[in-house]
Amino acid sequence: MNAYARSADTYLRQRILGAGPEQQAALIMEAGQLHLGKAIQALRSNDLPAATRSFLRVSEVLLEANIRLNHEAGGEVVENLNKLYEWWTKEIMVASATKDTVRLAAVVHGMGEIRQAWEQLHEQTVLSAKVSTLQFREQVV
Repeated sequence: MNAYARSADTYLRQRILGAGPEQQAALIMEAGQLHLGKAIQALRSNDLPAATRSFLRVSEVLLEANIRLNHEAGGEVVENLNKLYEWWTKEIMVASATKDTVRLAAVVHGMGEIRQAWEQLHEQTVLSAKVSTLQFREQVV
């Protein structure tokens, strides 16, 4: 891994650690997209060791995304995300074996949609917190 790639990974890791739960979930999806993009590039240039490293990183990302789900309180949404992450894992395994970059691109797209959903949830949470703070301040005054 070159110095630029290491610094990008470090930066992303720092952003994840300093973020709230919804932001973390969005950043995890961003990491998945980043590493799948690297895998696609590696496959296109026939760099199988680089592709393998990227696939391993994506597997770690999906495992982390699944671990962060609140399986006890999440209900149907968590169940559906869990199924989606499992399906992506299978798609990535098949695509890596067949070098199917189209299949990988579809997973990248799906990760982008989930990322946007987490970002929107974060924005709603921040907005709700601001409204609650305003209402609290008005009551205190």
